[in-house]
Amino acid sequence: MGSDSKRHIPDHVIFTILPRLPAKSLVRFKCVSKAWHSFINALNSDNRKLIFSTVRSIHSVDIGANINNMKARNLNFPLGKLLHQLIGCCNGVLCIVVQIDRPLGKADLVIWNPWTGRYKTVPISGVDLTEKMYGFAYKNTYGFCFHQSTNDYKIVRLVKREGITEFRIYSLNSDSWKSGILPWYIFPMSYERKYSATFIDRSLYWRIDHITDPKDRWTALFGGSSVILCFSLVDENFRVILPPDDVAKGAEFDLFDFGGCLGLIHCHARRRAHVDIWTRNEHNWTKSMCIPRLQELHNSLYLAPVFFYNGTGEVLLHEKDTYPYRGKEVFYLYSLEKKTFRKFNIEGMEQFTFHIDMPYTPSLTSLIVGEKLGF
Repeated sequence: MGSDSKRHIPDHVIFTILPRLPAKSLVRFKCVSKAWHSFINALNSDNRKLIFSTVRSIHSVDIGANINNMKARNLNFPLGKLLHQLIGCCNGVLCIVVQIDRPLGKADLVIWNPWTGRYKTVPISGVDLTEKMYGFAYKNTYGFCFHQSTNDYKIVRLVKREGITEFRIYSLNSDSWKSGILPWYIFPMSYERKYSATFIDRSLYWRIDHITDPKDRWTALFGGSSVILCFSLVDENFRVILPPDDVAKGAEFDLFDFGGCLGLIHCHARRRAHVDIWTRNEHNWTKSMCIPRLQELHNSLYLAPVFFYNGTGEVLLHEKDTYPYRGKEVFYLYSLEKKTFRKFNIEGMEQFTFHIDMPYTPSLTSLIVGEKLGF
């Protein structure tokens, strides 16, 4: 009995050691006991990060860290030598399109957990990425989402064909695609903008430049205005949502995750004005805040929200171009109460111009789907 007690390691010691172990070890240790499983799952529940992507690299920044000590860390994407574009991020997993053979339009969709290093590739065709790409090409746009009730990751791909717009839906659980045709002909893929979908609460949302009747492509629907295309994971149907009435026809706007709600950034940068932030509940839009314009900004720049610190009432912002819609390395903290800006830099961000940014929380999510995955 004395011998057994000497071999026993107290729980508080174990739970001090576990957070220091590599992710691959933690994945194995989840099966030791229910207590270990729960503790390991909760390790990174509040480890908030941002992902910044270029066409050659993917970086993360710990936004929970001290603002004066923020650093960009290269995640060392295993296929990073190839031209690639980040599509989306959910449940700790990233989805990236990787160009395999540009002349033949061959590419892989890669579902990758940066923390465990595991990834799954899904071959596709008809993709054209370029070194100077600011958004997606004119023929494709994508969305990446996680269906919690079925524990399944899905990729939605919109493809323009002769006179129609086709949708293709990939399921990681079944490792298969299904397809159909949208009742509209859409123009979502302007060259200079990001058109991967925003995933919020069981739905994907794309900003669409304009929609026409597939029977008469010269007949614009919804007054020819930009609209929002929504795909629901609940019934796997598509529908169109109109932007707020105050968002003028042809105005600059983008979509983002506003604390679990659909957020819309209405940019007035071309008028050297401000940025309005709108949020949407099930049926209505509400103007949530207005971020004033800094007089020193160039006409083509505006400040886009990246993250909201609920405890301090501050918003993390970064400079963006309205054209060609790229993020700059300059960041600000804006106080909603004091209406003041504080400028700062993130170490390492000055080395590149990023195209995509999105929130990310590391997880030990498994990607086992019946075949050996890469590391």
